[in-house]
Parts: sequence; structure tokens; C-alpha cells
Amino acid sequence: MTVDNSNVSPTAASDLASLLDQLRGADLTAALDQIDGTDLQRLAQDINTPNELRLLLEASGGDDELIQRFLAKAGADAMLDRVFTLMQTRFITDRLGSDSGTVEWHITTPEGEKVHHLTIGDGRAEGGNGPADRARVTLTMSAPDLLRLCAGTLEAVAAFMNGKIKLSGDMMFGARLPSLFDTSS
Repeated sequence: MTVDNSNVSPTAASDLASLLDQLRGADLTAALDQIDGTDLQRLAQDINTPNELRLLLEASGGDDELIQRFLAKAGADAMLDRVFTLMQTRFITDRLGSDSGTVEWHITTPEGEKVHHLTIGDGRAEGGNGPADRARVTLTMSAPDLLRLCAGTLEAVAAFMNGKIKLSGDMMFGARLPSLFDTSS
């Protein structure tokens, strides 16, 4: 089944869920070819919750290649910037206590490796592009796995044990990271 471009444009859709409903069951590869990259960037910017990110991943059927194609068309930077901005809003301050640290993320994308960092402590999480001045933990993973992790559909410990996530630095701090972010809705 192919999708008529006029039916899938995010600017014509009333919201993200409506657009994803239109894509569900469609030939997503063909749909991605029809949708303008700037529309996909807008779609990425409309993601405000882990549940909305889950909807996007469900539309791909969990296929890493389709997720990578989406990222290539939308621009990996746009999607990663959105994900790291959302992380800052999903930080659960009371779970960290007085501990703090900076996490450096190395994300493999269709455009090459992207590096972001997130400093958590003092009741907030703040991040940016590029390497950290001083990372307590460094995580390395693919962009699809980062999206799954942030959507709450990838179990971090299992992903680490299976080699999908590589961790260097303070292992104890790294092990606490999944519990510090709300991926419930």
C-alpha cells in the first residue's frame, strides 16, 4: 500500500498521533520517500512524551533500517536534539539525591557518530551537543536503540548485557541512569 503525500504531510495532520495513524499499515519506505524532510523535522519537534516517541517507533515496526531512514530524511541532529531536550524534562530529581555527574552519549546515526552530553545534579538535567568537559559515564549506542531507550521500550540492563549499549566510566552511576528518567507516558 502506498501513501498519498497529501495525506501524510505533518503540516496537514492535526497532531502526531493522527499522522502516525495514517502511516500505520502503509508501506513506510514509500511514505518516507514521499514526505518532505522538513515535514519530518517538524514531526520530530512535535514529539513531547515517551509515548509519542513509542508511536513513531511502532510505525516503523521496530525495523532499525526504517528508523535510520527516517533519521536520514529528517536529519539526525533534529531528532537527537529533541530527544535530549525531552530527557531534561523527564529527569526525576528526587531519585538522584545529592549525587551528580555528566553522561556523554556517542550515538551512531546515518550521518555518522553524534556526541551529546547531559549533566545531572542539583535538581536538574542540562545538556548540549558535543563532548562533555568531564564525563563520569560514557554511553555508546545506535540511534534506534537510543530512541527505544527513551521511549521506554528497551530495557537498559538487558541492552548492556547484549552489547547494544556500551558503558565506560563509573559503572555504578551508569547502572542508576535508567531509574532517573520517567519514560512512562
